[in-house]
Amino acid sequence: MALLFDTDFSRPSGTRTFRHLDGRAFTYEEQALADEATLEELQAAGVRVHNPQGGAEAEAAATELARLVHSYALRNHQALVQFMTHEDMLEYDRLCGVIVAGADS
Repeated sequence: MALLFDTDFSRPSGTRTFRHLDGRAFTYEEQALADEATLEELQAAGVRVHNPQGGAEAEAAATELARLVHSYALRNHQALVQFMTHEDMLEYDRLCGVIVAGADS
């Protein structure tokens, strides 16, 4: 882990060679250690790692959060409206009308 905290992860495009924060290239042994780092270790060192599974989990969580907020919004309409701008209230009413019209179909 100490090696990861001393790593400059902004490497030039097309290279897999890591460098220390002071610019020194990793030795062969250090590079081998860095290549074996787990996703959790890299994230602990502050590296933003592209994680397709994490993106899918985030999207699912956003959908679930929207459902949860929606359920409270329907039950507590008056409490919600007091926080809206006039434009938001108009849009809220328009969208509610679309939902009601679709439900009647």
